Amino acid sequence: MPWLIRPKDQTPGLFFVHVPRCGGTSLTKHFDVPRKCRQGRSLWGKFGMVYFWYRDALLEKANFPVCTWENLIALIELLVSAALIVMGVVDSGRYKAPIVAYTLICSCFCLSMSSTFLATAPMIGRVAFIHRPYLLVVHYVLFRFMESLDWCTGTNVKGYIMHLTVPKLLRYGYVSPEDMSSSCTFAVVRNPYRRMVSIYLFNRFGPLESFRHFMRSWYRMLRHYRERGETEEWYTPCHGLPMSEFTHFGGKQLVQSIVKQEELKHFKSREAAEAAEDLDSSLAAIPALVRDALSGMPHANRRSTSREWWEYYDQETLNMAYELYRRDFEVFGYSPVLEARPDLDPPARPEDQPAPSFER
Repeated sequence: MPWLIRPKDQTPGLFFVHVPRCGGTSLTKHFDVPRKCRQGRSLWGKFGMVYFWYRDALLEKANFPVCTWENLIALIELLVSAALIVMGVVDSGRYKAPIVAYTLICSCFCLSMSSTFLATAPMIGRVAFIHRPYLLVVHYVLFRFMESLDWCTGTNVKGYIMHLTVPKLLRYGYVSPEDMSSSCTFAVVRNPYRRMVSIYLFNRFGPLESFRHFMRSWYRMLRHYRERGETEEWYTPCHGLPMSEFTHFGGKQLVQSIVKQEELKHFKSREAAEAAEDLDSSLAAIPALVRDALSGMPHANRRSTSREWWEYYDQETLNMAYELYRRDFEVFGYSPVLEARPDLDPPARPEDQPAPSFER
């Protein structure tokens, strides 16, 4: 949820409410936020922000990235340790591995495992005993090196700052009510069913995990939110929250403009925007600063698949997705009927449908 343009003197700021899996990463990079958030920081802090955006780009491409700098360093450590062991054998005529070699082997294993498996979206986003220590480590052990409160991005013990809801930002004091009222604020949302498939592709335990298995696991993981509306990152990962939690509070919209992802095509050129405004008056109310930002927004999908998003659903997963994100359908005006799948019945209201059995 970063600042794209910081308010300065009489110049209004531009604040992007970054709803997870709604296409905002390319926008932050278009406005050069990764470079801006390093300004004025210590060397350790600059390294932290470089590493944050590096990992962010990696995890957009793969659930468990293998071709990484960390694995290259781990490979070098392994080769050096092997050389030290061989040298020890040659020099003494018997096996005598130095302690340095053992240390390098341990370092190699830890670095490769943590970067390839542990510090990844599926593990951090779905496994509580990894998710919570991760937040503590980056905040206390690593001295908040991936945190930029000036630009509202990075990570600390509160969670992913760029994906904090507006109520959280105000409650934590990361932005002030004056900042929100004096700046142009906007968010991009999308069809909740389509967003759920994007969440699955980003957080699944590899391509062998089916959408049905993921949805059952996701449903159980969000029990704190379902049962008592818990939105704190410690209990409910940001990717699991409904989009309306980021933009509304107590039934009130907290951001000035909300743009549906389906409307982004209207902002590719000024002519297209003007034509769209003639058909939809709500687009005309979007501030010029926001329109300009959206017109320059790159549209890249690094998780494209051979299947259409609606093909992932069956009746059970459709009902679960609607139950979890029912409010998003109501707030943002999306139809709960999956028109591309006439073989599926419209989802029942949560109080009318039986609880999922989760039978294997």
